[in-house]
Amino acid sequence: MDLSDIPVLHKVFGKGSICECDEDTVSVSFGSGIKKFIFPDAFRNHLILTDIKGKQYVDGILKNIDRENKLRAEKDLRDVERRKLFSKLPLHKSSQAAFGFIDNNMQDVLDNWSVFIGNYRSGYNRGNPRTPSRIYPNSACLLTYLGEKEPEENRLIWGVFMADEDFSGPDCNDGIIPAHKKFRIILDENERKGFPFWSYFDSELKTGKLKWGSVEAKYFSNNTMAQILYDILAVKQGTEQQKLCEEFIEYFCEMNKINIKQLKNRTEREKE
Repeated sequence: MDLSDIPVLHKVFGKGSICECDEDTVSVSFGSGIKKFIFPDAFRNHLILTDIKGKQYVDGILKNIDRENKLRAEKDLRDVERRKLFSKLPLHKSSQAAFGFIDNNMQDVLDNWSVFIGNYRSGYNRGNPRTPSRIYPNSACLLTYLGEKEPEENRLIWGVFMADEDFSGPDCNDGIIPAHKKFRIILDENERKGFPFWSYFDSELKTGKLKWGSVEAKYFSNNTMAQILYDILAVKQGTEQQKLCEEFIEYFCEMNKINIKQLKNRTEREKE
C-alpha cells in the first residue's frame, strides 16, 4: 500500500503527512519541516495514523513482525535448553558408528534418512535388533560400502550424518537411528574415491588383516570422526555443500567437546 500523503499525528510535531516511505524509514512533512522515522516501529509510540486503511495496513506489518520475533525468541530459548541438555549427555570417547551395509541398503537409507544398526548374531537376543547404546545426538553415522567380491581394502566412505537431536540409543528398541534433519552429507562417485575407509585406521592397516566381519556397525573414536569430517570439508570447498560441511564440523566438535582450532592446526601440520 502506498502511504504517501496519508495524515499522521505526532505528540511533539503535531499534524503532518507522509511524503515518503520505504522498507526502513518513513518521512513525514510537518509545519516545522520534514522528519524521518524508523519504519514501521515509529507507528508503535510516536506516529498515529488517522487513516483507517493506512492504520490497518501498518498494524498488519507490526503484527507480522511481532509474530516473527516471538517465534525467533521461542526458537532461541529451545536452542539454549537443547544445548544445556546436550552438555549433560554421556560422552564416550568412541561414540561414532561406521556402517558396513551388510544389513542396510544404500537407497533405503537415502529415501528414509535412517540407518539400521543390525541384529544380535548370538546369545539370548540373537535375531533381535542391537541396542545402539553409545549413540546419542553427539554421534555421527559413517556410511561405507564395498563392491561385490571386492577385497576389504577397497571399502569406501560414501556419506555421513549426525544422529537426530532427540535420539537416545539406550532407549532404542528397533535399532533404527534417524538422521539429523540438517547435518547430512553425501559424497559423489568421484569424491568417494578419495575416502578409503581403512586409511583412517592405522592399527588395522599395520597388521595387514583388514576384516569387517558380520556385524553391521562398528564404533570408533570421536577424534577420528572429526578428522574425516575435516577431510570431507576439504573436498567440498567451492561446492554448494561447503557451508553445510563447515556448520556440520562446528556442530560435531561442539557436541563432542573437541577444540576445532587444534583439529585444524593438527591437520595442517600432518599435510606439511
